[in-house]
Amino acid sequence: MEEIHNFIHSYGISGYHIRQVTDKLHRVETDNGVFAFKQSRYHSNEEDKWRPIINWLEVNGKNFAPPFAHTKGGMPYVLGRSHIYYLTPWVEHTKDEYPSHDIESFFRSLGTLHKQSKQTQSDNQGYIEYLWQKKEAGIQAHQLLLEHIEAFEKRHYMPPLGLAVCSQYKQIHYTLEFMKELYQELPERDRLPDNLPHVINHGNLKNDHIIQYHGHSYFLNWEQMFFGPPMLDLSRFFLNDFRFHDSPVEEYKKKFSVYERLYGITNQERLLLAIHLIDPHHYFTRLDRLLREERSSELEKVQKLEKSFRRIVYGRLIAESLFNTFQAQQLKDNESKSTPDEKQGKSQE
Repeated sequence: MEEIHNFIHSYGISGYHIRQVTDKLHRVETDNGVFAFKQSRYHSNEEDKWRPIINWLEVNGKNFAPPFAHTKGGMPYVLGRSHIYYLTPWVEHTKDEYPSHDIESFFRSLGTLHKQSKQTQSDNQGYIEYLWQKKEAGIQAHQLLLEHIEAFEKRHYMPPLGLAVCSQYKQIHYTLEFMKELYQELPERDRLPDNLPHVINHGNLKNDHIIQYHGHSYFLNWEQMFFGPPMLDLSRFFLNDFRFHDSPVEEYKKKFSVYERLYGITNQERLLLAIHLIDPHHYFTRLDRLLREERSSELEKVQKLEKSFRRIVYGRLIAESLFNTFQAQQLKDNESKSTPDEKQGKSQE
């Protein structure tokens, strides 16, 4: 705690009251306002990784993140013995439980962030390779699931985890078949365009890292920020939230047009996002881990697997909505490409 007091003094703050909120967050109350003093995920010797992030946020991020306070020496962060720390104004939530206007403000802020930082990236071979690895993993996952079910059915008394897997099979099967359908709409691997839009990705979007303040969304904890395709940010947010049974899936579907309009999403990006939302890897990784785990009860195992199962089911619901829009847009584009003679022939028919 003495080190933290020294850090706060370096900002020229005196006469304050400090309260620990979590291991990495302290609330600092002063006569001039309330501040959040936070420990970043970066260690003191990783300043070269943290500096570009904070520089970008200071220049471009005033509408996306709370501003950074500067020390008396003009620095927007301080180096501790082990970690890097920073100070921002404390922003109070004005958020109820998933009201639609909060979802709108989230999509508005994210769409604006992605739009303002969008650039065409010419080298996407790594990303294209990832897409095809994901496709192959989906095929392997299907076979692995059948092997697990066969093993469960051979047991005289099927454990609760086995019953859960067998009851979830129909939904998993349908989702993996739908994933194949999505990939059929992609060009062949060597024909995918090598120039795709890249944007600033927050890198770890989830509701815990979003503050709603009177109709505006601020994003916290930018330490995993990177430059890449926007569907990586979107899919991470959705899949993080889909673990929970009360995830507002229908509201996300209804309000996603806010993001689409602000960012200017292409039909190909819409298809790629649908592919990213089909996430069997998480389910099968967790299932393998649970099959080897001895300390958890069967009930605990079923509860853990259910979270991964929800990611698949809810992810498919959003992916289906995106795919319907993708197909409708494709049809519209094809009709607009028809020659005048073709259009006249269709009208006479």
